[in-house]
Formats: sequence, C-alpha cells, structure tokens
Amino acid sequence: MIFGFGKKNEAAPEDDEEEEIEYVLFQGAVNGKDANLEDNKKLVAAGLTPAKELVTDALAERSDSFRMEPQGERAVVTFSIDGIRRPGPKFPIQRANAITQMLKLLAGLDITVKDKPQVGGIKGTYKDYKWEITVKSAPVKGGEQLTVMYRNLKINRVKPEDIGTPDLVRTTIRDYAAQKKGVILFAGPPESGLTTQTLALLRCVDVYLYQCFILGDMGSREVVNVPIFKADPAHSLDETIERIRRNDGDLIFFTNLNDDERAKVAFKRAGDIAIASEVTAKDAADAIVKMIERVGGDRQLVADGLRCVVSPRLIRKLCNKCKEAFRPSPKLLAQVGLPDDTEKLYRRAPEPEPDPKTQELPPPCPNCNDECYRGRAAIFEMITMSDAIKEVILSGGDADAIRAAAKKDKQLTWQQDALRLVAEGSTGLDELQRIFKPAGPAKKAAVKKAPPKSK
Repeated sequence: MIFGFGKKNEAAPEDDEEEEIEYVLFQGAVNGKDANLEDNKKLVAAGLTPAKELVTDALAERSDSFRMEPQGERAVVTFSIDGIRRPGPKFPIQRANAITQMLKLLAGLDITVKDKPQVGGIKGTYKDYKWEITVKSAPVKGGEQLTVMYRNLKINRVKPEDIGTPDLVRTTIRDYAAQKKGVILFAGPPESGLTTQTLALLRCVDVYLYQCFILGDMGSREVVNVPIFKADPAHSLDETIERIRRNDGDLIFFTNLNDDERAKVAFKRAGDIAIASEVTAKDAADAIVKMIERVGGDRQLVADGLRCVVSPRLIRKLCNKCKEAFRPSPKLLAQVGLPDDTEKLYRRAPEPEPDPKTQELPPPCPNCNDECYRGRAAIFEMITMSDAIKEVILSGGDADAIRAAAKKDKQLTWQQDALRLVAEGSTGLDELQRIFKPAGPAKKAAVKKAPPKSK
C-alpha cells in the first residue's frame, strides 16, 4: 500500500507561484507488517502529513539521517548532511509524538511500546529513487528519541572496490580468511554506515572459493552467495558452529558480537573456523578492548584468536563541480607526508565575490549549493595481531596503549589512508584538519545554515 499525497500545492490556485514539492511515498514496512491505518485514524490524521513533510525535507536537504529529541514542551530535530550536524525544525511536543508514532507504525513497530528501543524500516520512493528508511525509537527523558536513516537502493556498495578499499586491507582480510581460523572484526560507532561497509569488506573473501555462512538477522540486506544458516533453536551456539563445520563451512559471519556469550563462544571456536563480525566501537583499538571485556577479561583468548580489526570511517568529498586545483609547495608536501613529486592538490573554492556593478553574488553551485563538499568516501584503519600488539594486550594495555603500539608498529591509520584521497583529489586538507582535530570553535563554525522549517 502506498501512502502518498502527490504535490504539496496540488490544490493551490493557478496564480499561486509557490514551488511544487513532491512528497516521499511510503510503500510499506520492510518487515512486511501491515500498517493498520483504519484502526489508527486519529494518529494518521495528526501524524501522517507532518511525518511526510519532515522526511521529505530531510531527503531534499541530502540528509543521511536525522534525530528528533524531546526538550521540554518542544522537540528539536537535528539533520546530518554528509556527517555534519545542522539544526532542523522544532515541533510542539504533541506533534513530535504524533510524527514518532506514525513513523513507527509505518515501519512495522509496536506503537504501544514506548519504554524499550525498537528498530524497523519503511520502503519508500522519492524523486524516482527507491529508499530504505530505517526508523529507530528509544526511551529518553521526556518521551522518545526518534532516529531516521536513509539508504538509496540505487547506489550499490556491495564490493570492496565500491567503497574504495585499499589493497592492503583487501589482501589482509583475504589472507586471514584463507587460513580458515581466527577472528576478523569490522568496527565502528552506531549510525556510521558500518553495516554497509562491513558487507562490502566481507567480499574481500572469495565466497566462491570458500564456504561462508551468516549467523544473525540481516534485515533486508543480503550477501551474494553467502546464505543465512538456519540455526536450530534447540541447539546452543557452540553446537550451531559445529553443524556449520560439518557442512564444510570455512567462515562464519556474525551480524554482531555485542553479546557476551556470543563473543566468548566465537573466540573459543576461533581455532576451528574463521569468524568475521561487525562490532560497535569507536575505533580498532577500542574494539579490541571491548572484546576483552566481552569474553570476561580473558586477554589470552583474544590475543590468540584475533587476527585483525578493520575500522572504516567516512569523510567528505570535495564537490567535483567547484573544487579548485592548486600547486602545493614542497614545504606543505613534507609537512603532510605526501610525495615531493605531487604536482597538484585540490581545495574548496574561495568564497564567491559580488559582481562589481550589481553587487549581486553569483548563483550557488548547483551540485553542492556552495558547501564545496558533496558525498562521502571511506578511509580505513587496521590493526593486525602483530607480536607488538599481542604483547601490549597481554600486559594489560588499554585502548590508548594499543593505539600507540599500532602507530609505532607502522600499522594503517585513518590519517595515513586519508592522504590517499587527498592525493587523488577526492578530498582536501581542510577536511582532514576538521576530522582529526578536537572539537572547537572551528568545528562549530562549519554549521552554516539550517534546512527550512517545517510548517
């Protein structure tokens, strides 16, 4: 069933010059659950139109996600556009609640449950593109926090090359998987695009040469030639892993190891079969520490079982329409660590100047609206279980100690990999400075403008 209202001013008088706005069309829950609109007429009347307006505004602004949080008598929306937070509209708390419950209903969630986190999804169409709209609700002080994320289904990021994976990362994952034992982790924070990147990185493994299985809920996603293993509810996880081995399994992909018992069993069986998993962590070193905690503090178990941790991160790409080439000085190249024969780099275009006669500014760039950046690309950090890293783990080192050891061991860092994108002209040095410097006045200044307020 499609819940659409067509053009925003469809019934406007002919002399009304207001720009027509096409709303997103909701096309049912990802989980197939019917949104019982007939039994929720009051909610539909109060929440459907403002929910469609908010989701449409976010998509029109190229937002990759937004969050709505109650703050007293109002709820505040924050958009994320290419990873940059921008203030959005504010709603009276009653309208915000109606929007939240409406989107939950459309996503196949239980609108009567408000004291527990829920996650669902809506299939949608906007400007001839199909979207998967993920809806998350969580209880917070004053009500529920709503998080909405978007995935354009026309953009396929299913292979390592689709996300720009460097050769070192590809070959490392492939070689460790070929050993048919050990744990490979893909780490990142929530709502960072980690799942998309993890599934692409999983294809570093030749799934036609090795038999791979998935354990866990994949939602609407799939990995070609990697089936979901149907576990018997009567079997323990250890018994399920043994069944996979008897089915000639070479590698198991866990959808996550954020559960203590799953992590313990996975690391205990790491000597029998290769295991890969997504884990929630801020970086590779943090993922190692979290795994130690998950297995009850058994550092030896993690040190023996872990092979590597790959942590992708997204940074903004320069706009291809208005980026400006420049010849870097030898001093700059030496300072940032680029080859001295680098002939040109790119940077954001200078601020536009008004016409000397009319004092009018030129029209903004049609591609980025003078943001100078559009879209994002992945950079990678990777820690492998070298002797130096193993020694730090076994000696009780924390995440900072692991990071220091990895740097001394000359393992791949985000900063190093980001220079690859600078050299090829995909991003600029100012973006690296923004990403790798602590938050401060410069970062706050990046918030230039807000999306239009909802009516």
